[in-house]
Amino acid sequence: GSRLHREEDEAVWRCENTSCPARLQRGLEHFASRGAMNIEGLGESLIAQVIEGGLVHDYADVYRLEAGQLAQLTSTSIRGDGKAITRRFGEKNAAKVVQQIDRSRSNELWRLVYGLGIRHIGERAAQVLARAFGSVDALRAATVEHLQDTPEIGPVLAASVRAWMDEPRNVELLDRLRQQGVRMEVPESERGLIEQKGPLTGRTYVLTGTLE
Repeated sequence: GSRLHREEDEAVWRCENTSCPARLQRGLEHFASRGAMNIEGLGESLIAQVIEGGLVHDYADVYRLEAGQLAQLTSTSIRGDGKAITRRFGEKNAAKVVQQIDRSRSNELWRLVYGLGIRHIGERAAQVLARAFGSVDALRAATVEHLQDTPEIGPVLAASVRAWMDEPRNVELLDRLRQQGVRMEVPESERGLIEQKGPLTGRTYVLTGTLE
């Protein structure tokens, strides 16, 4: 039910709604990955189980998971002799995952920006955006022109961020993450544009041929 988006130079139409069921599994794997929110223990298998069990419908639902719910989850594997073995996730493992989820609430803002899965936004771009704008609210209000004026953020990245923020369901997701206590700001002392000055700053070089 959300608006699709197609880049001018591409044939592919894409869904910008991170809560779309078809995107949720892989999106959550990225969201919980070490480079993003770094939620140890929330891997592919467990994510599949919480989605199948109706416990998680978007990223914000992760922060509503309880140890008792996870402990009751089961997985089935087939032994070499063909016999099926069913295992419970268990209280100990569940408690560890919930602890990791709770810890991730205070992660740096750039980890959240990267974890959202905005197209073209890698770790470096997420760090630049987080420090330049300082908060999710400022990022949500930024125009394409404002985004593009940020060092290292070109037209493609700026348009991608704006397209993601223009999807109403994504805005709802951010609001729900805020309600769950996920950090949405960068401390004042860490804000400001990331500047890299050196002997080549401000210069443009075109190199051809073989470089050894």
